[in-house]
Amino acid sequence: MTLILSMKLAWRSILGNKVRSILTMLGVIIGVASVIALVSVGQGARLEIQQHLQSLGSNVIEVYSQGWEVRFTPELLGSLKERVDGIKHIMPVLNLGGNIKWRNTTFDSQIQGVGEDFIAIRDLKLAGGRGFTEDDISERHRVMVVGSIVADKLFQGVNPVGQEVYYHNQRFTVVGVLKAKISGNQEWGIDRTVYIPYTAAQRLLGSSNRIDTINIKAEGIQESAQVAVQLKRVFYKIYRRPDAVHIMSRDDILKQVAEMNLVMTLMLGAIAGISLVVGGIGIMNIMLVSVTERTREIGIRKAVGAKNSQILGQFLIEAVILSAAGGIIGILLGSGASLVIRHFGPPTAVTPTSIAYSFAFALLVGAISGVWPAAKAAKMQPTDALR
Repeated sequence: MTLILSMKLAWRSILGNKVRSILTMLGVIIGVASVIALVSVGQGARLEIQQHLQSLGSNVIEVYSQGWEVRFTPELLGSLKERVDGIKHIMPVLNLGGNIKWRNTTFDSQIQGVGEDFIAIRDLKLAGGRGFTEDDISERHRVMVVGSIVADKLFQGVNPVGQEVYYHNQRFTVVGVLKAKISGNQEWGIDRTVYIPYTAAQRLLGSSNRIDTINIKAEGIQESAQVAVQLKRVFYKIYRRPDAVHIMSRDDILKQVAEMNLVMTLMLGAIAGISLVVGGIGIMNIMLVSVTERTREIGIRKAVGAKNSQILGQFLIEAVILSAAGGIIGILLGSGASLVIRHFGPPTAVTPTSIAYSFAFALLVGAISGVWPAAKAAKMQPTDALR
């Protein structure tokens, strides 16, 4: 009996019991769909975080204070640029929050106080207007540069440049609009950020020296690692503590995100994989029932000369076809579920790797589940089967 003939017989048997075949495949369908949908959520989260981190600029190093006694000052920034080789730009950052208001419209946005080099450090581009000048910083001018989503949502078709908005009951003038860096509507991120001079942010907070973090742009990829090492040495000399500050480059953050996402994806895939195992048990049970029902058929085939390997192959192929068909339907349903999740909830990303692994696992489960029933059928004696 050739392989093609075995496949035809297996397919004919499956079509002859449509309801039972569909119920048999149901576990595999749910399992594959669950794997693809859940893994797509993890992959979507990873891609979104990577996009946002990459959008903040290349070769950028962030320095955070690790204790109340560690205070960043403008004088410290000037000293770092002189003492550390490879620094191209350096600026202080203050993180604020709240609503900005224009006419009768308000918008909840992330507000950052930055220096005049923020466009160069973050690799941003202006869609209109200008960035900050040295006078804006030194004179604490109440001006702001807005992200693309802020411009679209708040001003709704009106050119933002020159418009006056209110933040913390203070009137600010929009002097620039940034081009979009990330496609799609974001719940958070660089395109929803509003920038003001850090000196104006200090005045709003009532602190003339407050600086939350330091952003440093190195001259290149190799210089970025060297700058990070030199910064650790400088801060150790200042505070005599290795943990006084936390220094992290974009590459370090991306590596940590990749590691965390891998763990989360594996966990989600394992949870969804349980349903595939359950589906395999369903295939095994139905195949055992099928062997019992087709005892006379097996006896007749063995009586006319069918070998044990041919009987084994026929039932094994039938189990694999069931799992393959269930896997294909599961892939379609999982991809559709991923699109629905993306439309109503978090971003998702269906990757070829997740499809290949889930389909291969479904085939493996089907093959393993079909071994015992196929072996049972192959071991039948023709006389016992016919009796």
